[in-house]
Amino acid sequence: MRTLSILGFALAFCLLFTLSAGAALTLTDGWGRTVVFEHPAQRIVSLTPANTEIVYFLDLDPLLLGVTEYCNYPAEAREKERIGSLIDVDLERVVALQPDLILAGSLTTPEAVERLVSFGFPVFVLDPGTVTESLEAIDQVAQIAGIAEQGAARIRELADAIEYVTGWSKGIPEEQRPDVLHIIWHDPIWTVGGDTFVHQFIEMAGGRNLTADLTGYANLDLEELLRRNPSIITVDDDHGDEQSLPFLFVTTDPRLHPVRAVRDGRVYRVDSDIVSRPGPRVAEAVKLFARIFYPEEFGEAVWTEPE
Repeated sequence: MRTLSILGFALAFCLLFTLSAGAALTLTDGWGRTVVFEHPAQRIVSLTPANTEIVYFLDLDPLLLGVTEYCNYPAEAREKERIGSLIDVDLERVVALQPDLILAGSLTTPEAVERLVSFGFPVFVLDPGTVTESLEAIDQVAQIAGIAEQGAARIRELADAIEYVTGWSKGIPEEQRPDVLHIIWHDPIWTVGGDTFVHQFIEMAGGRNLTADLTGYANLDLEELLRRNPSIITVDDDHGDEQSLPFLFVTTDPRLHPVRAVRDGRVYRVDSDIVSRPGPRVAEAVKLFARIFYPEEFGEAVWTEPE
């Protein structure tokens, strides 16, 4: 049902765009702001890695002029001009690029958005909170760039990939689903509550998030981890110079040896970029967890060191 609603949304906007070709496009962004576009975007600046991934996914990268220093995917994005960090945007560099579309995100400061708008630049904030909203954000960028129909086709590919997993996993009886704990960091232990992207990935892939009762990214003490006793532990990786510390903690700390996941060798590293960015790789994230939970159906999850 979720997939059908996604496709319906995309196709409806595609039709709307077709009917209003040549007219101004008015959209509401992730912060509830109304933004009017007089013509398809031709000069784009991205202020988040997820937005950069959306631009490349839609083959709009020839129009992409600037990205943040954290925009590392695809690899070609590293060749684009850097315009600062997520929370410290170099406004002078952005102004020098003279963009006609600035894609901001949840970590962009309101002050930066206000300054850029005051300079006369169209700023559109993408701030999706769910998998469905991530696909809707891709659709909005496609509309702004004047490629709504092509965007809808690409979104359909993502929706189909997600539906392939969810369609299969919904047949798994509740009692047969693995009890999953996802760890973001180990000192202190940080995990994911029921309102996070990773929670959705786990549930869509046929697992049970053992910390669904928590909110947001929450602390979990060691005693509580032992009490919940997960059968699978997934661990964020790619934390710069300390990239393997959470995984090493889980697999080597003797206090965790009694935990089912550790005892049975079911502790898995996952690329933190894939599971934390609300962009086109949400479909890859769902499949990644499905591979971990049900390798006999989806193939073995293979860890590769991030570039």
